[in-house]
Amino acid sequence: MSIESIAVSSFMTTNIITQTEDQNIRAVSRTMYENNIGSIVIVKNNNKDRDSDINNNNNNNKQPVGIITERDIVRILGSLEPDLLKIPVRQLMSKPLITISPNSSIKDAMQTMQLKNIRRLVVVAKKEGKVNDDDNNNMVGIITDKDIFRAIMKNQSLIPSLLNDELLTQHKPLYEQFSEYWFGDILHRR
Repeated sequence: MSIESIAVSSFMTTNIITQTEDQNIRAVSRTMYENNIGSIVIVKNNNKDRDSDINNNNNNNKQPVGIITERDIVRILGSLEPDLLKIPVRQLMSKPLITISPNSSIKDAMQTMQLKNIRRLVVVAKKEGKVNDDDNNNMVGIITDKDIFRAIMKNQSLIPSLLNDELLTQHKPLYEQFSEYWFGDILHRR
């Protein structure tokens, strides 16, 4: 077993907390705090009841258009422009949204995260019978660097293939993130 043979769908989170693109950064931050999460996927507003969209765990028919992360919030607050707290997140979110297929490998996810300098990928599948464009993406999950590291820790047999892989050895930041997660995991077990 290697990191090339494990699909992203095996370790992605399917319970995705979302907000609509017309929400403000304060509402997004509150949702992140209440759910103890580091990002919110922003979905297209399809004029449904806003409250049901916020906490609805069903991702069907939610078209992802961007993401707001802790890093984005720090950047926004650091600008010291109070008006940014009131404008819709569609103007603040990270876009274009970087996505991955559920059939892609863990290695593909790691490479994409490393190349784009991000820690999360929204997992999308094309809707059946639809044209291949972003309007036909069906959000099915999200995978983070921690999900990948957790998968590697659960499948210790992957560690040799990861350490021998040029992806990790040539990318010092990724190696450092893995080491930090690994040692943190060991310390929490005691």
